Amino acid sequence: MTFSKQIVIVAIVAAVGAGAYYSWPPAKTDPASSRPATKIPRQPGVVETSAATLQRIGRVIEAVGTTRAARSVEIAPLSAGRVVESRLSQGAEVKSRSLLLALDSVIEKADVLEAKARLEEASRALQRSDSLTQSSGMSQAAIDNLKAQAKIARAQLERANKRLEDRFLRAPFSGFISLSDIETGSRVKAGEVVAVLDDLSGVLVEFSIPEDHFGSLQAGDNLTARAAAFPGRNFTGTIDAIDTRIDTASRSFKVRGFIKNADRALPAGMFMHVSIAVEENEALVVPEEALMIDEGQPFVFRLNPAKEPDLFRIDKREVTIGRRGFGYVELTDGIAPGDEVVTRGIQKIRPGAMVKKRDLATAGSPDSANSADSDS
Repeated sequence: MTFSKQIVIVAIVAAVGAGAYYSWPPAKTDPASSRPATKIPRQPGVVETSAATLQRIGRVIEAVGTTRAARSVEIAPLSAGRVVESRLSQGAEVKSRSLLLALDSVIEKADVLEAKARLEEASRALQRSDSLTQSSGMSQAAIDNLKAQAKIARAQLERANKRLEDRFLRAPFSGFISLSDIETGSRVKAGEVVAVLDDLSGVLVEFSIPEDHFGSLQAGDNLTARAAAFPGRNFTGTIDAIDTRIDTASRSFKVRGFIKNADRALPAGMFMHVSIAVEENEALVVPEEALMIDEGQPFVFRLNPAKEPDLFRIDKREVTIGRRGFGYVELTDGIAPGDEVVTRGIQKIRPGAMVKKRDLATAGSPDSANSADSDS
């Protein structure tokens, strides 16, 4: 097919299509459907609010630590031997100087008797020398030798008594004995730890604090500690000592607190959460549930009065967080005292939306409670 014939065919097809388009009857339109749709106004949401208020709150330093006994000592014999009596009862408090463990001491008792006999013999010889000296029947050198023998015998007796005393292990102070497997008939070695004695009349809590607070704490400051084993109970104490060195790796310093443990509730080695109120001043606070986070930036929804009565427009306000407490958070920037912020119904609103405040007088009814749950 030649090029000229192709052009003729394209022209004929175009002419047929144009004729069909202009000869087709126009479609009838419904006058009602051609009218613009009426926009139904959106009902304003219902929210609960709270006003930002000024309150006096304390700056709290929080840390975690572990308890240890006010005094603790490992019970270990100074010499080896066989146990003839064991009073390492677990769970019972022992008194100071009470017997904990006794080793066989037959040889040590015999050494004491021998040393006493030698001392008595040396003492009698020295007494006889006194009478001979008066009659000039003994030289001064012989008398000095008898005095030396008496001193040696006395020293041997003291050494024998000490060896005998070491066969009996006594509590150096009142406290609780840890679990021990030592029973009567067991053989122990010199220096072998048979038990641990803990004085639990008070416990020490050691924890680390960031170096920023080094100048804020002093010995004697009050602290509050909590343990997971005692929910709802607060243990009060004081700062006992503050380390004078800053750890260069963690940039923190150690603090040791003391907590009285009159009921012996706290054991050694328990994990504790410690809070220290450093200072108290006036701060602007809002309920904790009013605070939201968007891509790391905290914000609140503030109410601005609208032209219509009882209506408010939502204003998203970025804020700066300060201290936190139970149920509240301090805001150092972003809102002013008296500003109302949304606490419930936050998920249903957006910046610029119109809302109403819930009537708290009827919020306690079942219907209002269900409505509040649906809004939030």
